[in-house]
Amino acid sequence: KDFRNEFSNKMNKHFNFDFIEMPKREQQFIVNNIEMKEGIAKNRALLENLFSLFVAINTKIPIFIIGKPGCSKSLSVQLINNAMKGRNSNNSFFKKYPKMYVSTYQGALNSTSEGVKSIFDKAREILKVSENNEKISTIYFDEMGLAEHSPHNPLKVIHSELEYDLNADSKKISFLGISNWSLDSSKMNRGMTISIPEPNEKDIIITSITIAKSYLGENFGEKIKLFFENLGKSFYKYKQ
Repeated sequence: KDFRNEFSNKMNKHFNFDFIEMPKREQQFIVNNIEMKEGIAKNRALLENLFSLFVAINTKIPIFIIGKPGCSKSLSVQLINNAMKGRNSNNSFFKKYPKMYVSTYQGALNSTSEGVKSIFDKAREILKVSENNEKISTIYFDEMGLAEHSPHNPLKVIHSELEYDLNADSKKISFLGISNWSLDSSKMNRGMTISIPEPNEKDIIITSITIAKSYLGENFGEKIKLFFENLGKSFYKYKQ
């Protein structure tokens, strides 16, 4: 977080405006076009995850999202999957993009190379049904960190499967990998890696107020709003 602030301050001096507002606007635009149930907080982690996933899926750049439980990793994949339905999408923005077909693999301590290879084969089979530009076949690899600790070394398959010479043309698929902890660099270097930092005080306050709105509705008084703001601040201080 300190490096982010330092980078942002340096960019502000060069461009003479609030640099960080540019990516925030893009993130907010994507989020505003995705339907969400009440109680989901549009905090920093969720905004960054959804924006990164949207870009990575459509450009078919492999992406790895690393973060502790509760930082919206799985939720982000679920939301983007529900939104990207091609012409059947509920939102006009997503109607302009291909439909996303997801093949899910659940990582575990007993994962094998054969199991990982089969999910890549399945994802490529989906592309053979129709033209590639009408759909995006996506692998969602959950709990990659657990699979990395398997004695069968199943993630070695990913090295070759994500190489650009193999993952090209009609075989090109998108890949989403999430983990609770960092993976070996040889895996993460195959694509784009997002490391989600701990939520700051503002993130927790937004979450607290969002929970309040889901129970009490949008229009509650300043006294209740102040209570939930203080609840968020207290929880943040307790965590620290």
